[in-house]
Amino acid sequence: MNKISLAGHTILYQYNPKPIDIPAFCQPGFFFNETAHLRQQLDGQFHLVSALNQRSGLADARCAFFIKAGCAVSPGAAPFGSVEFTETLPDSVLDEFLWSLNEAVKYTGATTFRLVTYPHCYAPEQAARLSLKLLKYGFELIEENQSFFLPISNHQFDSNLVPAERRRLRKCREAGFHFENQQNPDISSVVKFVQTARQQQGYPLPVSADYLAHLLRTFPDHFSVFSVYDNHMLAAMMITVRIRKDILYTFLPASNTDYRTFSPMVMLYDGLYTYCQQQGIRLLDLGVSLDSSHLPKPSLIRFKRNLGAKESPKQVFEKRF
Repeated sequence: MNKISLAGHTILYQYNPKPIDIPAFCQPGFFFNETAHLRQQLDGQFHLVSALNQRSGLADARCAFFIKAGCAVSPGAAPFGSVEFTETLPDSVLDEFLWSLNEAVKYTGATTFRLVTYPHCYAPEQAARLSLKLLKYGFELIEENQSFFLPISNHQFDSNLVPAERRRLRKCREAGFHFENQQNPDISSVVKFVQTARQQQGYPLPVSADYLAHLLRTFPDHFSVFSVYDNHMLAAMMITVRIRKDILYTFLPASNTDYRTFSPMVMLYDGLYTYCQQQGIRLLDLGVSLDSSHLPKPSLIRFKRNLGAKESPKQVFEKRF
């Protein structure tokens, strides 16, 4: 399906396209919307709608969706998918794009279309525009959670901590704990530690152990492992995802329950904050704060606020045909 718009764009629809046939995005994009990640979500059979700029040949907007049990979903298996577009995209093109996206979903025979959007803090203007447009096109906001994030500045991490967390950080430092960015980690050991630690805390892995290992092996430039050690004893670990050059997402935190009185996760965030400063990362995404029943967890929300984190909505929209 190709349709020429009035603003110099072609709306391009592709099903399971070869990587070479996918138009490049016009700017550095979100990792979960890149071809390499899309091809390993669900069975890799995805539909892609793009707004192709006729002058540059690049995609100024894109959305990939998958068919799962008769429903269209974006993403297939990732924290978010949805519609990604440049801030300068004309409003008429965005309208044309969303109309075409709806038509593409209806063409598959799907009865429902679900979009999980990126946190607003990733791209505030685009996220706000998209939310209003989706409501206009008959989508319903079915879920909204607050995602917590730390804006990275030149200030020290502990300058924004509440006194209690600052004491915990000092306690870890005085005990000789140290932060490490693990290069070439032993993946089986990483997965085992995270799986055991989360089980002890009553949290299942959000993905299977095998799939987690697959992600770590397949995307070493995006998935990284950071740890806090007490000598050679592992006290806490964090698996992160480089969403974009300037955004780091804390995907999987895990703490050794033997170190609960130290709260080594505070030191881990301190190290991550410094890492972001060194790498030119502007935003450290701490994620949503939900319990095993997918409900807001007050203690986790309080902890993130105590770190100085700010809040940003993360929304899920759905439309029935």
